Amino acid sequence: MNNLSTMMREIEGYLTPAIIESARRCSRRLLAALPNPEHPAENRVLLAYGGGKDSSYMVAYVRYIQGVIWQQRGTTFQLRISTNRHAAMNDSVMENIDRVYRALHIHDDDFTECLVTDGLQIRHFARHLPMPDSVRQQNRNDVLMNGHRFRADARSTFCNACNLSMVNSFGLAAHYAGGVDVIITGDSPQEQTAYLAWARHLSRLFDAPVADKSRGFSGFLHTLDGVAERYFAEIYGADQVTPAHRITWQLARDPLFFNIYQDTAYEAGAHWALLTEFMHFRFDALMFSFSESDCGNPTLMAHIRGLRAETLLQRSYAEGIREYVRFALGLMRQKDFPPQLIEEMAARYQDDDAIARQRQRAAQFALAAFDLSETQLVCMIYSPFIAEGQQLKAWLQQLPDAPDENQVRALLSGDSSDLMLAQQLTQLSGLTLAQMRHCWRSAQVSSLLDGTRGDALSRVLRFDPHKAVIQVNNGAVQDIVTEVISGR
Repeated sequence: MNNLSTMMREIEGYLTPAIIESARRCSRRLLAALPNPEHPAENRVLLAYGGGKDSSYMVAYVRYIQGVIWQQRGTTFQLRISTNRHAAMNDSVMENIDRVYRALHIHDDDFTECLVTDGLQIRHFARHLPMPDSVRQQNRNDVLMNGHRFRADARSTFCNACNLSMVNSFGLAAHYAGGVDVIITGDSPQEQTAYLAWARHLSRLFDAPVADKSRGFSGFLHTLDGVAERYFAEIYGADQVTPAHRITWQLARDPLFFNIYQDTAYEAGAHWALLTEFMHFRFDALMFSFSESDCGNPTLMAHIRGLRAETLLQRSYAEGIREYVRFALGLMRQKDFPPQLIEEMAARYQDDDAIARQRQRAAQFALAAFDLSETQLVCMIYSPFIAEGQQLKAWLQQLPDAPDENQVRALLSGDSSDLMLAQQLTQLSGLTLAQMRHCWRSAQVSSLLDGTRGDALSRVLRFDPHKAVIQVNNGAVQDIVTEVISGR
């Protein structure tokens, strides 16, 4: 009995009749969409797998379709599954992926290959595949430089560079070893339209070349490569954009897109037993983080909101945390999270003692994932070097044993080369002297509350949909102020 036969026999007890029927309809649609439907094994299909709850179900659903075609034809399409990793994905994500692959009998299967992209490196999946130090360092730099430029806005700090990296991983996986014929997506038509609008919007903001629509997926990637080049030139400086910041777009062949959204609902509550009992998916205490189940960054987004309240706004850490929790639980409801998961997340922050425990956990995670101390996160909140030190004085005032403001200004403007001071500032901020000086020359990014500033980064910030406007007490000015909160 081969892998597909075993998988089909075991999984069907966890699938409802409606899902089985929808998968059979979907298999007929997919077969018809393949370039060579008469010989399924000559077609390669790509599926991106983030390692979270929804994408785990996607893998199971597509694997079942693969099995349906095999039952009917005695052969089936080649399935390529690709996971893009970053520093905020801990080992429990790889553990979940491995359990899913084992449950679906994917390891050593003739019709399936599993890949992992780490930056520009693409390798076959292995349970304990180490993440390259270069990727961790790149992710750390991206968090720091985006964080300082956007004054620690949650999504801009953690998501802008990560989203572009994810797009690049699509290009890498679609090009690898001769390319693919079809890319499967589970995005709704509204989400697909939003992605295209996002790409067009960014290309206009950064005056990036827009590829001919007839170029298909490679043209989409080419447009976003222009966006990435210009975006990171703003963040780092034009001479500091690395190959890892670019997007692979010259593909071996141009794949078609095939959408399974119309065939199946993939909210976790609709297939809980399949997810947790059959595939043994586990919700890790860090990787299950508000509206994410494969990334710990939302925990840090909440943590930074707490630190911002405690330092910049002179309130309490717990007040800032509660603001974020209210916002993020609302996102979970919008994304149809099962009630028990929403309740579990709310319980993590239910009182001051629980918030204190989460603060310690978040601080440990910031060190483990990004090698960032609480002092360095607070520095990012102030962003003291941006716009020739607009917030420098306020940052220095809350530091014990703070360096002299005039000496800092002389160093960062290039009028001094005090190496001892440079080392002290690096320890406090996490930034190199070159990075601090680039920040010094960079303009402050405006939020949607700051009028109509037209620079590209300010407009990127305003365009992000996952944010809300809230009223908060600012202890520093003894008044109620309006702020923007964002996150995941």
